[in-house]
Amino acid sequence: MFDSPMLERLSVVHPAVPTLVYVPVGLWLFKDSALGTIGLGRSLVLYVAGLLAWSLLEYVAHRGSFHREPQTQNQLAVAYLVHGVHHAFPDDSRRWMMPVAVTAPIAALVFGAARLALGAAAFGFCAGFFHGYLTYDLLHYFIHRGRLPGRVGRFLRQYHLAHHYTKPDRHYGVSSPLWDMVFRTR
Repeated sequence: MFDSPMLERLSVVHPAVPTLVYVPVGLWLFKDSALGTIGLGRSLVLYVAGLLAWSLLEYVAHRGSFHREPQTQNQLAVAYLVHGVHHAFPDDSRRWMMPVAVTAPIAALVFGAARLALGAAAFGFCAGFFHGYLTYDLLHYFIHRGRLPGRVGRFLRQYHLAHHYTKPDRHYGVSSPLWDMVFRTR
């Protein structure tokens, strides 16, 4: 995808890398929230709120940004780099997950904004948000890799692959059809 070997290397990631980054970060944030002034009960509520917030952002970004019609050549180039290449080459296993070089700065900005808006509650919220992101990214990887176990796994795989091959203007949720049902894009 890139002429530069360094850019090419930074644009791909093995699924173990984000897992090794975001599992401990989320656990640390949750621990700080639960053992700090927030407490365990409120931290669990914040964690679930973070999961829901992630799933909404996943839907909104996928529908409103990744599938928006570009108006300029620059927008077309960015759209292709961010998401179009995945639709053009859905079987390219190197690009089924977002590289940590891209997600870590975004995660830092999300945490900073949440800290400003929520204060200490940002720790529990971001723990859920980051684990929601990781769940999405791993599900996306394994959906494209092959069969997922269980009825839920099979459903999510069929749901996402329908977005790729038969319904590109529907099924924007990858980790859940929740927001597709809410916004009637199922």
